[in-house]
Amino acid sequence: MNKLTTFFVIILITLFLASCDNTPGENIEISLVEISVDLDTLEISTTQRGYDVDLIEKEQNYQLVLITKSRYVFASNISIVINGILMDVSSGSFNPSKIIYTFLDIESINPDAQREIPVFYDLNGGYFTRSYFGEHEHDQTLKITSYGDIVGQSFTFFDTSNTALRWFYKLFVIYNETFDAYEVVYRDPATAGIVDLDLPDYEYVLAVHAQTQDDKARNNIINYTQDPNSRMFVLFDQDISQYTSGDMTVYFYSEDKFSGKLETLEKESFELPIPVREDFKFLGWESESSIVATFPGYTNGQNVKTVTYTALWGGATLQELYDYIDLAIPEHAMDNISLPTKYSGYTIEWSSSDEDILSDTGLYKRPYVGTTVVLTALITLGDETFTKSYDIQAEGYKSLDAPIASSYIYRNYHTVNNEFFETLDIINTAFIIAQSDGSLIGNHYLANVAQYIMPQARNHGNWVLMSVAPESSWSTIAANTTLVNTFADHIVDMINTHGFDGVDIDWETPTSSERTRYTNLMRIVYEKVKANNPNHLVTTAITGGQWQPPQYDLLNSGQYIDYINVMTYGMSSGNGQYQNPLYPSSSFDYPSFSAGRTLSSASISESVNIFTNTFNIPKSKLIFGLAFYGIRQERSFNTSTQTWNSWSNAGSVHYTEIINSFLNNNDYIKRYDANAGVPYMVKTDGTVFVSYDNPRSIAEKSAYIIDQDLGGLMFWEHGTDTSGTLLNALRLGLNK
Repeated sequence: MNKLTTFFVIILITLFLASCDNTPGENIEISLVEISVDLDTLEISTTQRGYDVDLIEKEQNYQLVLITKSRYVFASNISIVINGILMDVSSGSFNPSKIIYTFLDIESINPDAQREIPVFYDLNGGYFTRSYFGEHEHDQTLKITSYGDIVGQSFTFFDTSNTALRWFYKLFVIYNETFDAYEVVYRDPATAGIVDLDLPDYEYVLAVHAQTQDDKARNNIINYTQDPNSRMFVLFDQDISQYTSGDMTVYFYSEDKFSGKLETLEKESFELPIPVREDFKFLGWESESSIVATFPGYTNGQNVKTVTYTALWGGATLQELYDYIDLAIPEHAMDNISLPTKYSGYTIEWSSSDEDILSDTGLYKRPYVGTTVVLTALITLGDETFTKSYDIQAEGYKSLDAPIASSYIYRNYHTVNNEFFETLDIINTAFIIAQSDGSLIGNHYLANVAQYIMPQARNHGNWVLMSVAPESSWSTIAANTTLVNTFADHIVDMINTHGFDGVDIDWETPTSSERTRYTNLMRIVYEKVKANNPNHLVTTAITGGQWQPPQYDLLNSGQYIDYINVMTYGMSSGNGQYQNPLYPSSSFDYPSFSAGRTLSSASISESVNIFTNTFNIPKSKLIFGLAFYGIRQERSFNTSTQTWNSWSNAGSVHYTEIINSFLNNNDYIKRYDANAGVPYMVKTDGTVFVSYDNPRSIAEKSAYIIDQDLGGLMFWEHGTDTSGTLLNALRLGLNK
């Protein structure tokens, strides 16, 4: 009986609990809806219960309507799966009892249809090139409408020949072959002219003036110049080197368009773009722990919502690093060295055995005497360190052993070429002007020197001197020792600021009463220049012949002069006399025209005796002048007296003009006076006489200079012979 009672009690309890399983008022939550839709008939089927479902075709989309049955509710985090596709439930209206889910078209629920999904690129320190960013959204589009608009009315651009643009906002660009685009390498928010900026290499300058009428271009370029640290590329819709006029579209791409983490929407299969990273090897794209090279494209049924590709980069071995550095470090230093500071995960710190010649950042200053500098690389990778040293031969300046090839350059700076620098040892750049307060002026001159002379001179080892102009306020300065000191201080400042290797004092007309003042001026200049750098040169220019040398107090001032540029040209400009003879010749070489002889003492050979015997100047200090131009003399016939008037100066003739207008002109007779060593021309009617230098006279003068152990030859001036004929003759004559 007891056993039977226990059995019935258990049954009653079980029935009671079962009746409590669906307590009235407690709802059943639906968290997943799975349905199938026939793509042809749009019939809906589901194996689930708890809701009714209907598909409504609207004019522009479709609506799936789900309504719960009694005691069922939709969960707040519900998932909807149609034809096996997990749908994006953000597009619809939801409440616990009713869902209206909207989708665009039937393809949206076709499991075999391609799906457009977000693709994320994590470049992991790398960059995309033009092949990627050129096909994607740019930051800004502007239109260049002119070339070289120095007035600044339009958005314009310039090449490297312009050195001004002080009041322009400027973007400096250069073609980057790796990226196949122009990269902005420097930005200037209208702080200075181009000549005063410390610029990297560039090809073009995109510029707007503060008053540019194109508001969009002005505002955007100004904004771009405010951020000097971010990387930027530009593309043009045409070849910028061929642009002449019209509209040229410029597309700007800031760093966030080609680096960092980028997102695009993709659908069809394609080859993944290849990024670049300096000093690293691209190993491929990583996705879901696999290395992939293509975006395969995904169907709706694959339920892929996004894809992330992370760039993988491979580092170099230590030997590969050494090979890389070896390529970057030259055996002979000729210019600044771009020292690598990182490579493929390695960091590199440099030290130099001589910071004055080659700094630890690679800045190079050519020594006057060749020497070896040791660069040491401290290489770090994680906790490991390594060192590697390099011997760099720093080439010195050109030797100033006789014979020296020297020159003046006053005009046509832009015509200098490789032969100019290879031939010459000393380049006297003309002119800086000394004012009455001892200061020096000549911005245009300094710009020419900086642009056309200094870069190549440093590569070739030329000595570049600053020549102080004849029209300077010499008498005023020399009369006051305080002004002389000020003048000398300004010279030293100019040397240090602009990289000159000394100074040439071109005071051509001191009077007898100013002799001692000249000596005082040269002493102070010499002492200050040598105290600043004992290698720097102090030279002077003095006319040959017997008249000018006595005005320079050379017995006393000579000790303060490294070289005298003896101006053995222009020594006579009338009376049918040569301007530039090597030897004296008192008889006319063309007596019928009373033309072609020398002025007393006005020849190179006579000037040698004057400087050495009278004033004790060593031969090695004397550099004699050649005329790269002719002096033209003219005369006329007086019909009333039946006599010729005297020959008188009619100006100079550049050697380039002599070549082009005289040598092949049958109206002129060409002669060479072998006694004086001078070529000359006379017009057949006896009215014009021109004396000059040519390759024959330069060869003869060169031989004389070498034979007499003199310092060398110089010429006035490069700009008067753009043919290079006379420069080549000097090179051959002095064996340069």
